[in-house]
Amino acid sequence: MFKRLRAGVVVLLLFTPFGSTHAQDEAATEVDWRAAAEAARQLPRDAFFGNRKVAQPRLSPDGSKIAFLFPNENQMVLGIFDRATKEARMVVEAQGESILSFFWKGNQRLIFVSDYQGNESFFVGSTDLSGRRVIRIVETQPFSDYVQGGFGGVADVLRFDPNRIMISGLIRPEGRSRGEERLIGVAGTVSKVNVRNRGISTLYTFNPSDRTRGIVADTSGEVRLRSRDEPTNDGIDRVWEHRRDNGASWREIARHSVRGYNEDWQPLFFDRGNEVFYLISYDEHDRGALHEYDTVTMTLSEPLFVPPEGEISGVIQSRDGHRIYGVSYDAAKTNYHWFEAGSARGRLQASIEAMFPELEVNFTSASDDERVYLVHIGSDREAGVYFVLDRDAGTFEQFERVREITPALMRPMEPVQFTARDGEEIHGYLTRPWTSESGRSVPMIVNPHGGPFGVRDNWRFNSEVQFLASRGYAVFQINYRGSGGYGIDFLEKGRHQWGRGMQHDLTDGVKWAIEQGIADPDRVAIYGASYGGYATLAGLVYTPELYACGVNYVGASDLEITYKSRGADAFIRDNDYKYRESWVGETQDFRAQWSPVNHVANIRVPTLHAYGRKDPRVEIDHWTRLESELKRHDKPYQAIVEGAQGHGFRNVDASLSFYDAIETFLAEHLEPERDLMPAE
Repeated sequence: MFKRLRAGVVVLLLFTPFGSTHAQDEAATEVDWRAAAEAARQLPRDAFFGNRKVAQPRLSPDGSKIAFLFPNENQMVLGIFDRATKEARMVVEAQGESILSFFWKGNQRLIFVSDYQGNESFFVGSTDLSGRRVIRIVETQPFSDYVQGGFGGVADVLRFDPNRIMISGLIRPEGRSRGEERLIGVAGTVSKVNVRNRGISTLYTFNPSDRTRGIVADTSGEVRLRSRDEPTNDGIDRVWEHRRDNGASWREIARHSVRGYNEDWQPLFFDRGNEVFYLISYDEHDRGALHEYDTVTMTLSEPLFVPPEGEISGVIQSRDGHRIYGVSYDAAKTNYHWFEAGSARGRLQASIEAMFPELEVNFTSASDDERVYLVHIGSDREAGVYFVLDRDAGTFEQFERVREITPALMRPMEPVQFTARDGEEIHGYLTRPWTSESGRSVPMIVNPHGGPFGVRDNWRFNSEVQFLASRGYAVFQINYRGSGGYGIDFLEKGRHQWGRGMQHDLTDGVKWAIEQGIADPDRVAIYGASYGGYATLAGLVYTPELYACGVNYVGASDLEITYKSRGADAFIRDNDYKYRESWVGETQDFRAQWSPVNHVANIRVPTLHAYGRKDPRVEIDHWTRLESELKRHDKPYQAIVEGAQGHGFRNVDASLSFYDAIETFLAEHLEPERDLMPAE
């Protein structure tokens, strides 16, 4: 697992095959691209969709060990690697469940989150490094006596507390069986829980009269900041309040009208002194700005940073919590800004970036003394390699690759933009197959992301995109209006635009790609998941002339039933802001008009649909009603319904079967193999 390499050799051994630019790719001979296309086409599906070799590796606070997730019998389990002995071993596996994430609590304990069959019934567990005794801390399954659709889980890892974490949700006392669970509080409670003995101390209870929307803890784990809603004659105000400690009274520090999907304020964290907190504010800047707020003087600072493009995606903080080094912000690619010119952290980032030109460098974890770092190197064509940088030892060692995929066979993800019919500038990414090197137009799949609001596609390795490109398709990922990363105004333009403005952006993108000679107009498909599945159905019923086929993966077919159980509307009260009415459609008639299930008669082409019966977000009723309409109108379709899967197939076998079906379906209706034949 661990390989020591001199820095200069790392580039040679790992990345020379990848190092060619897109311009150099275009200069390849006809024989070269045909050979590359055939080699890529032969890559097995599991190379893209099998479990990753390693996921989420994290350094222990003292830097001596690395914990990580890895596959074992088709489930992700928790392992540990000792840097001194070079030995790796499994620590814990969850019976019938995959571990989704974890974090260190001191140097001798790990906290992990597990999910059963992808149905979003989580639990949080604690284990020592032997794995002999696992403590189940938080149960989050929606039992009948629990808040409807409620989630519980880790609210704060409490990095500076060696024994406790902050949780919200359902607690099962030791020794009690399922069915004997009890709730903490009535409408939801935030508590500290000791990870060794499950001792509980309540911090905050969400009482209905408070109308609390969220809380922020300081570095000692005290709830110091909250937001709550206050009805007004014109709507609802979001009120921000602060208190000195858990026993003090709340005092108002800011107030904003609830204007949309994004908060005007997005508090991030308190500094170590607990008198100043950092936040992103959209008050004065459409794409947000980083500020600090002094709770003693009750003053908001001038902007510390305003992104020149894109939006802030992260704040890089010292491990001791006393200062911030810089920020990352996403535009076409990830960029960094450092607050101190020539700072040690900025120089360190720059030195690694110089070793790996055209790749992204991400410092994913660090020891508490910041002498050891875990660094992820990746790109659109490199699935990712983790390295350990030890500043005291002067070494830069490879830990593990994420997937064994040759970057040289992958295709570049090109940032592109086009103008929509109303003049709006739309951004996205285009990944062309090897066959595009012939200069001819190729079959294309427009691939709308899920969400839809506040989410975006980014420049990075995407297994699904590279798989489709390896099979001979151009893949067009369009960040339609309503997507995140382009400012509040752009996000707001997606309001009430399901099937309309958001869909027009996809349509206009397809037409642009055809006009540019990229896409063959007779071989265009649409494929998406979740909201992307809705967009697929909408494309097939509202612009049926545009597509040769469509693949709908766990997509909403009816806007009227999209948010009735779990999701944004699960916790609201009668007079609260409602996501469905505020963002999807104001009236039942409007939602019916833009619900694809009501317009199945318009579909002209074959379709493939995939759903999970345990999906808590897009319930199976979306499919049963849609299938009934497909049958009623005698429309050709294929369907995959997994009884034990949820919102997306997390089981590897189910996932591989799904992509096998996609590959066969698209090959039949888009005929990518003909592009390998010489031009006449």
